[in-house]
Amino acid sequence: MNVTATIPGTFQYLPEGLFRWEEAAAPLLGEFEKPGLFRAHRAGKTRITAEPNFSMASRARLRKTVEVEVSPARSFPQNPAKEVVAAYYPWFSERYRPPAPRPQACELWSVYTPTLKPYDPQSEEALAQHIRMAKDGGIDAFAVSWFTNRLIFDFDYAKLFSPCLDALIRLAPGFGFKVYILYESHMNLLRWDGDWIPLLTAEDRARARRDAEADFRFLLGQIAPVEDEPAFFVYLAEAVGLRPDDWAAVFAAVRHDFPQARFYADTYNLAYLTAFDGLFDYGACFYESLMDQYDALAVRVKQAGAAKRFFATAGPGFDARLYWGPSTLLVPRADGAFYKYTWDRALAARPDGVFITSWNEWGESTMIEPSKQYGYAYLDITADAVVRLKIE
Repeated sequence: MNVTATIPGTFQYLPEGLFRWEEAAAPLLGEFEKPGLFRAHRAGKTRITAEPNFSMASRARLRKTVEVEVSPARSFPQNPAKEVVAAYYPWFSERYRPPAPRPQACELWSVYTPTLKPYDPQSEEALAQHIRMAKDGGIDAFAVSWFTNRLIFDFDYAKLFSPCLDALIRLAPGFGFKVYILYESHMNLLRWDGDWIPLLTAEDRARARRDAEADFRFLLGQIAPVEDEPAFFVYLAEAVGLRPDDWAAVFAAVRHDFPQARFYADTYNLAYLTAFDGLFDYGACFYESLMDQYDALAVRVKQAGAAKRFFATAGPGFDARLYWGPSTLLVPRADGAFYKYTWDRALAARPDGVFITSWNEWGESTMIEPSKQYGYAYLDITADAVVRLKIE
């Protein structure tokens, strides 16, 4: 049995309910808010004991006591104007087996391995763990990758996307956490012929506008009841072939019923600010030329309107060799140095928020979620950077 530190002072073991936990040393440094969740109030060394919460003759053999160093959980400056959002993926799951030639077991997709087992973002238990971890890193929201239920993909939509989003919507408010949408335009609005085909004709764009409006209404029907300003990060907003006036028409219709909705375009083309509430770029942290634009964009987005927002992007690296093949982009992590660098570049621009690519995109190895290889190092880097962002 292992007890794993999610941050100094917080300890988890899943499944929580099968074990009874107590702090076995005096003086007591904290308390168990629930089985498996220890919250420290003072720093120091203590002993934590876990034993099965059921009757069996061999229970003593399963009892585990560990000595741990704890410190109080981090607190973050309150600054709602500076938001930290991480991309979240429901389809890296042990419920999903992708088609050949991709590896069948999800853990074979990535060069890294998650600490959380079983890996099941459709489980409320696993999702609650993810939310706790993210909050302890200072993250405010997950932007949940969403593929429309209008189309048939190579996985069962009902087993992956719906349960994950439904559970997050139920859980997040209780943690003071937010649920947004990473709207996958290329998957939701385009035809595919081996690869996706951008919209080229007026007829294609008209169909895409209708489909996008239907998707946004469907999603807002779920998240608007729990979010004061439900937000959509629209992936490839320009690249799919929809123009600013196309998106403006979609949003005008949607905002008639959901005026509080906010939409952010995955592009650095300032013309899209005529339709969108702000800009971000999902992959900007992997390209020096895009990070070079952070400073200017932070200024020019505000010049387009005081309420417009610019999200700079931070990410730990990219390695999709096991998922997409050896010829893909490779951005080494450098044991956290690259992630710190992207945060430094983002913070220097004083953006309205930071978009993290990603929480759990294990196939492309862009995740900051705790892994067996790095433990909680990337959450610690995130927490330090979030404090710098929010004290401005």
